[in-house]
Amino acid sequence: MRLFILAGTEDGRELAFELQKHGHEVLVSTLTEYGAEIAERQGLRTCSGALDEHSMERILQEQAIHALIDATHPYAQNIRNLARCVADKCNLPYFRWERPSGDYPVHPLLHFASNLEDAARLAAQLGKRVFLSTGSKNLRDWVGMSELNGCELYVRVLPTSHVLKQCEEAGLKPYQIIAMQGPFTQKFNEGLWEQLKIDVVITKDSGAIGGTDEKVQACLQLNIPVIVLERPREAQPQLAAEENTSTIEDFIRKVEESFGH
Repeated sequence: MRLFILAGTEDGRELAFELQKHGHEVLVSTLTEYGAEIAERQGLRTCSGALDEHSMERILQEQAIHALIDATHPYAQNIRNLARCVADKCNLPYFRWERPSGDYPVHPLLHFASNLEDAARLAAQLGKRVFLSTGSKNLRDWVGMSELNGCELYVRVLPTSHVLKQCEEAGLKPYQIIAMQGPFTQKFNEGLWEQLKIDVVITKDSGAIGGTDEKVQACLQLNIPVIVLERPREAQPQLAAEENTSTIEDFIRKVEESFGH
């Protein structure tokens, strides 16, 4: 089969690699050139850049794709909705791979929030020095929140010129920006947060592969409150062709079974 895979994450690339090992022809789409470079090192064929409805539809048609596999980040709602729409328009099966959520302990220092505003409000109640481990996408939103007035924000982001520019444009000072590439161990997180004298950490439910477990355990070890921003709820019904399984092996089996393999 010829498969178009939206895969800008580590597990998305792993999925694409395993599908290729199964004999399928895959084309991996990443947002950045850096993501494409990583995928190409694994022997995957790639294309990079932001997609809109027209460009995605053109790729599906020109490459004679048999199915679209969405392996984007759990919080990438916009591209997810776009992929569903285009797959439906092109009458192609749409499969959604989503990494499993974290397995979190019940603990008084562990909190959950359903949106940014609730997370910010709770963080302000828990401390003044707030560490954001939520990526660069919503930096302006975080910095501009009235709920965080009086708090000092620290952000950990990817060390690219584009992301650093986003940080500066959001009004963050150099001492507030920790630019480095993960994954990070629990001990590394502990050392960083101790050095910065962090009061509370906000993170996403990015699962084990996203390093969330190491962040949570580091916070609990240091007796620091941690707020996990919950994954977005599905805004529309699941498609009949959509599968959500706990392992990549099971997911591939479901995809192949749907085509009679």
